[in-house]
Amino acid sequence: MEDLDRILGKLFLIGIHGTSLNKENMKALNAIKPGAIIFFSRNVQHKNQLHKFIEDIKNFLGYEPLFSIDQEGGMVTRLEKSFSVAPSAMAVAATGYSENAYIAANTLAKEMLAVGIDWDYAPVVDINNNPLNSAIGIRSFSDDKNVVLKFASEFVKGLHDGGVLSCLKHFPGIGNVNIDPHLDLPQSNLSKEELLLNELFPFLNIKSSSWMPTHIYLPRIQNTREPVSVSKEILTDFVRNELDFKGVLVSDDLQMGGVSNFYSIEEATIKALNAGMDIVTICHSFDEQAKAKEAVVFEYKNNNDFKKIVKKALERINNLHNYSRNLKNKLSTEVSLADVGCKKHLDIMQNICDQSITSFIDKKSSKEEISSIEKLDNVFYFLKVKNTIGVEDSENKSKWLINQISKDFKLSPIDLTQSKKEDVINLSKNKINLIFTENAYLNEEISDLILKIAHTSKETYLVALRNPYDIFLPQIKYGLCSYGYQLNSQISLYKTLKGEMKPIGKLPIDRRSEYARISRNRKE
Repeated sequence: MEDLDRILGKLFLIGIHGTSLNKENMKALNAIKPGAIIFFSRNVQHKNQLHKFIEDIKNFLGYEPLFSIDQEGGMVTRLEKSFSVAPSAMAVAATGYSENAYIAANTLAKEMLAVGIDWDYAPVVDINNNPLNSAIGIRSFSDDKNVVLKFASEFVKGLHDGGVLSCLKHFPGIGNVNIDPHLDLPQSNLSKEELLLNELFPFLNIKSSSWMPTHIYLPRIQNTREPVSVSKEILTDFVRNELDFKGVLVSDDLQMGGVSNFYSIEEATIKALNAGMDIVTICHSFDEQAKAKEAVVFEYKNNNDFKKIVKKALERINNLHNYSRNLKNKLSTEVSLADVGCKKHLDIMQNICDQSITSFIDKKSSKEEISSIEKLDNVFYFLKVKNTIGVEDSENKSKWLINQISKDFKLSPIDLTQSKKEDVINLSKNKINLIFTENAYLNEEISDLILKIAHTSKETYLVALRNPYDIFLPQIKYGLCSYGYQLNSQISLYKTLKGEMKPIGKLPIDRRSEYARISRNRKE
């Protein structure tokens, strides 16, 4: 019979440090005895290392937890070196073919299962109906709930058919907020009826065994100002009793600002479990994990009501483990480690990226399409130097394309953040300019500079490497969208710019409504 320490460990999803067993992570594993472990880029060197790491963890623990990861595609890709990389959700939707969501997810699942990963925290089913939302963007399939449903459904099927659990996130939908829950607590003023009509539409129409509640406050539904991730009003009264969701609720990281700004880790953990959360997630600190585990053990021993709640959570968690085993048992062939990152898989992902590249031609332009750039005087770029919100693990990797294009035209690329505005404007006058951007529309100073470049230039081409809203900036006549900057999307862009491939993608967002929103306070 399992001891209490291990039984209560099933309530925890933890992150560990290192790429192999060491004193630090063995201490964490032994103390928490987690039911699930999440890997980040910090834990992954290559497929053989990760496979051995997982096997060593199982041997050390003496049981098999669920091994999980955020492998969405695009910028949220934890398995990269020696793996195949999927384009972002929005890039997949830009192809127009929902089967591409199935193909991408199924390929990811095969590779995850080969190294020992059981559970993918994907797909993102947030509806990106607010372009000012910096946390979601291209991680969403679309700003249209029907497009999100269509593509996310296929993504889930692809994972399940590959033997990997899915998880819909981020409940109740954070595509319409401005504040990133990594930093603070966002608020959504939508009513229950509005949520049911739009934000919750994918959650209620896709069969997935787990949802991930995030940290957001819903004042028109909640009587108490607190994150839904610790709210009984939401997790029990609404999710369980009204929506009748019977799967597992696994929390977004409790170390995120949206909850940690208001509660200690002990308070957040107990509140979340009491509210109806099944699995609490603590990704980065062993000290925080240990405090939370001690608090759960104490509460379980001293509070009968808490004990009853935990027993219900454990039933759902055990069902999830059984479902995971059933998915694997249905597989007709065993996945080989040798197939991870194989040419077939790389070609599959490259083909989807090729289909996703989208062109934008202003109606005032005499051109019908961007066939290629035959002459170029300047290459400018604006890239976020480093992510600050914890979604990505590394710096922007899009310099390959910038450097390659600059080399082809024998030019030196110019960083718009490191140059004097006057010099840039003078240099661009009456010239043919190419500008690479990453969410420039969210930076008023940079977007105004881009408008001045475009206004005085002979021709300006803009390549949006992340959110497509950059191409809607006034004065931009020719634009390309890749919906992400992983290498295969850069290769697709390169082939387009060189005239080797025509951009056939379609914008999966409503250009008119989004343009109106982001430009409402900006003069053309």
